[in-house]
Amino acid sequence: MSRPSSAASQAPARSASRWPRLWGPSLGLLLVFLIGLFCYRLWVVQSSGISLFFDEAQYWDWAQDLSWGYYSKPPMIAGLIWLSTQLFGNGVLGVKLLVMLLYPLSALAMVGFARALWPTSSGVRTGVVAAALFATIPAVGLLGMFASTDAPLVLCWTLAGWMLWRAQVTDRIGYWIALGVFCGLGLMSKYTMAAFAVTAIWALWAIHGPRRGLFRLGPWLTLITAVALLSPNLWWNAHNGFPTLQHTAEITTQSSRSGGLEPVLVFAVGQILMLGPVAVLAGWWLRRRRGQPQASDSQMVSVPASQWAATTIMDPTRPAVMPDEVATPRKVAARNSPYYLASESSFRYLWALSVPLQLIALVQAFHADAHVNWAAPSMVGFTLLIAARLSPPLQRLSAPRPNLWLMAALLSNIVLTSAVLHLRDIVGPTLPAKLDVLVRMRGWDAAFQQLTPAITDPTTTGLPVLTDQRLLITHAAYHWREQHVRTLYWNPRGTHNNHYEMTHSLPDQVGADVLLLTNKREPTQITSRFATTRLMKSVRVPVGPDRAVELHVYFLRGFLGYGPRSAETTSARSQDD
Repeated sequence: MSRPSSAASQAPARSASRWPRLWGPSLGLLLVFLIGLFCYRLWVVQSSGISLFFDEAQYWDWAQDLSWGYYSKPPMIAGLIWLSTQLFGNGVLGVKLLVMLLYPLSALAMVGFARALWPTSSGVRTGVVAAALFATIPAVGLLGMFASTDAPLVLCWTLAGWMLWRAQVTDRIGYWIALGVFCGLGLMSKYTMAAFAVTAIWALWAIHGPRRGLFRLGPWLTLITAVALLSPNLWWNAHNGFPTLQHTAEITTQSSRSGGLEPVLVFAVGQILMLGPVAVLAGWWLRRRRGQPQASDSQMVSVPASQWAATTIMDPTRPAVMPDEVATPRKVAARNSPYYLASESSFRYLWALSVPLQLIALVQAFHADAHVNWAAPSMVGFTLLIAARLSPPLQRLSAPRPNLWLMAALLSNIVLTSAVLHLRDIVGPTLPAKLDVLVRMRGWDAAFQQLTPAITDPTTTGLPVLTDQRLLITHAAYHWREQHVRTLYWNPRGTHNNHYEMTHSLPDQVGADVLLLTNKREPTQITSRFATTRLMKSVRVPVGPDRAVELHVYFLRGFLGYGPRSAETTSARSQDD
C-alpha cells in the first residue's frame, strides 16, 4: 500500500518538471489579435495615400546596390528591404511589409522569453499578455508603420535577452552561441545594440548559474560569434574611413539642437507616451502585488530540469523557500531557491534589460538632445514588467487578475495610436501640419508624377538628375525608379558627410548636362555654374493648410565646374591630352 502512494506523490513532481506548453487557446487568441493589428496597419498604409518616409526612400535606394555598410547605418535594413521588394514588389507596401512584420515576431518572441523567466503555465500567460501589450503600445503602433532600423533591432534585442537569461542559468554552449548570433545581427541592424553589453556584463555576475563571471568558455564564444557576424561591416568601414562609426559618434555627441533639462524632461515624457500612459499607470498602481505571490506547489516545487543547473541547495523534492519566511541563517538557501530565482532575479533582470539604455539616452538628451525612439529596445523589458503586474507569473492560473486594468491598457493604447494616425481624417484638411504625423509622407507621389514629363522629354531623356538635398535625391531615385534615372549630388566642397556625398557626387569636370531637381525657386548657387539654364516644370502639391510639396526641374547645360579652379584644371588636362 505504501508503494503506490509514494508513486502517486511523485507523479505531480515529474509533471511539473516539464516546460509548460506554449500552444493553447490564449496563444491562439494572441495570433488572431496580432494578425488583426498587422492587417489594420497595412490598411492604414494603403488607404492613407502616403508615400515613403525620407529614411525609407534612402534605405530603398541602398537596397538597389547592396553593400556591407553605408554611411549612417549597418546593412541589415537595406538587405531586408531588398528581400521585401523581391517578394512583394517596389510599391509602398512592398518596401515596408517585411520590416513591419518584425514587430509581431518580436511580440511572439516575448512569450518564449516570459516562459524562460517564469517556467510555469502562469508565466506563459504573462508572456501572452506582454505580447498583446507590446503590439499595442504607441511606440510599436507608430514605428510599426515604417521600414526602419528599429524593427530588426527590437527583435534582436528581445531574442538576445531571452538567450542571455538561458545561457547564464544553464551555461550551455548552444545558448551562448545563439546569444552571439542575435547580438551580431542586432549590431548589423543598428549600433544601439552595443548598449546590450551593459546588461550582459551585469547578468554574468548577478544571475544565478552553474558558473559566473568571464572565466569560462561561453561569454567568449558569444563575443567571437558577434564580432564574426559584424566583421564584414567593420571591414567595409575600415576601407571607407569608418564613416558609420564616425557618424554614430557625431550624432551621439553633437546635435543641431542643444541639450539641457528641458530635453531630458521631454524625452522622459516621450517614453511614458511610447509605453502608453494607462499601461504605465497600471504597472505603478499594481507594483505591490508582486511582493505577495501565491505560487502553487505544482508550479514552483519542481522547476524544469533545464532551467537551473542542479545544486545541493536547490533540491526539487523540497518545497520552495520564500525569502520573507526564512530566518537569517538560511538566507543563502532562500536566494538559491526556485522561487527567488523566478521572482527576484527575473524582475531585476528585466530592469537591467531596460534601464541602462534609458540612462544612456537621458544623458544624450541632456548633452545634445535625443529622439524618443533611440531607447526603443528598452520597451521590451518595461512591457514584460508591466505584464507581470497585470498577469502575475507566480500565481495560480485560477487566481484573480486585474483584467480591467489589462483591458484599459490595451484599449487606451489602440485608441491613442489610432487617434494620432487618423487625426487628419477626423479633423479634416484644416489640420495643422505639426499635428499630422504622416504629413512628411504626403504629396510626393503626386508631385513626381506631375514632374515625370520633364524627365521624359526628348531633349532631356537619359540625363542624370542633380539635387542638393538627400531628401530629394532619395525621393527622386524611388519615385522615378521606372525611368531608371541616374542621380547626382551637388557637392562643391568635396566633403563626405553623407552617403550621397561619398558615392553620388557630381564630378568636378566641365561640360556635363543635367536635370536639376530642387525645392528652391531660384537656385542660383547651382544654376550660375552652368552655361545655359531652362526651367522645365514646377509643381506645388498642398498637403495641409500650412505645408506643401514644391518642386522645380531645370535643364542645365554646360557645367562650368564648382569654381574657377575647376575650369582651369579641366582646361589644363585637355591641353595635356
